Amino acid sequence: MEPDYNNNYHNSYQSSFQPNGFDDLHLDDEVYEIKSDRINPEDFYQHSQKKQYSEVSLRNMPVVLIIILANLLAGIMCIIAGSDHFETGGLNYQYIHNNKEYIRLLTYMFLHANLPHFINNMVALYLFGSRLEPRVGSLRTAIIYFGSGLASGLVSVYVSHLINPDVIRFAAGASGAIFGVMCATLFTNFSSKTDSNKTTVIVSIALIVVYALISNGANVDILGHLGGGIAGGILVFILYHDSLDGAFSGTVSTLLAVILTLIICFIGVTRAGIGTKASAMQDSRIDTVKEQQIFQDESITFGECLDNKCTDPEWTIFSSTDNKKVVEFNGKVVYNNMNSSLKIQFTYDESISYWTINYMGLNGTAMDSNGAALLLNYLCSDYLN
Repeated sequence: MEPDYNNNYHNSYQSSFQPNGFDDLHLDDEVYEIKSDRINPEDFYQHSQKKQYSEVSLRNMPVVLIIILANLLAGIMCIIAGSDHFETGGLNYQYIHNNKEYIRLLTYMFLHANLPHFINNMVALYLFGSRLEPRVGSLRTAIIYFGSGLASGLVSVYVSHLINPDVIRFAAGASGAIFGVMCATLFTNFSSKTDSNKTTVIVSIALIVVYALISNGANVDILGHLGGGIAGGILVFILYHDSLDGAFSGTVSTLLAVILTLIICFIGVTRAGIGTKASAMQDSRIDTVKEQQIFQDESITFGECLDNKCTDPEWTIFSSTDNKKVVEFNGKVVYNNMNSSLKIQFTYDESISYWTINYMGLNGTAMDSNGAALLLNYLCSDYLN
């Protein structure tokens, strides 16, 4: 509920200037007879500007509308494609950290699990975004939304991995960014001179609680919500100052916000991989094996040797029957004038902190230590002095 600024001003004036004992005072006449030094015209102008700036209308919230439409477009594309878009564009530690697919920190904001998930998020974004954007401006709103979403993704990915590194998890949805918008809106309700009333604050808190309860469940990314909410509070605290109003208000600022939002939304939707197949998930232990030196006195690594000398190289990782992690290499190599399939398996030796070769075979036949040494020397012949 928005405050009635006209009534507030009228009441404050009436209580300040009505003389005691004059019930029939003509207020309309008195308004024009007050000397100019009794009221600062600049204060009145700023007051009227705040009122106009805080009005809720569709034309005052272009950034929020663009984000909602982009999420709607992504949802329609997911329905048509019928693919598992969580794997192609969702948050995942292995894809982001190991495969360096950092674009997922953006694309995950436009993907939702189902229709209720989408509706809950978009309704919440409209309710709070329609209050925030007219109040702080479009450019600040865009920074708060996408900044909160980015922070939410980082917290979700890396903190979750630290807590349980053996679990492969995917996450998607705009709720982290929306929690940032919620906290920013609540902050402005507390800090704004014109809007900080008990009713507005209570309603805002109640809506946040309702949204949190509706979105609560077994698969809810609590860490992402916390990260987004904290980021939104920090960003609005930094940006929402009178000294910055000149940089974040006006037609130029709004136009810049719209252009940036359109570009970010376009990248987020088109790079989410909707309707495509996810790339192979890389594991950091594979990188460790590939970076190891083959010989103690030579700098050549397993990755350089095997990837360059063999065709169709493929690295995978799996657990053995005794629950040990095994890194496996498969490729094709010309050896002794024959086209052969090469398989090498590495296991981790904790005593020396090194991945050692546990199995090496050609065409399905295991090689003894002498044969393996000869083959490795052959594979590395281009690099050895």
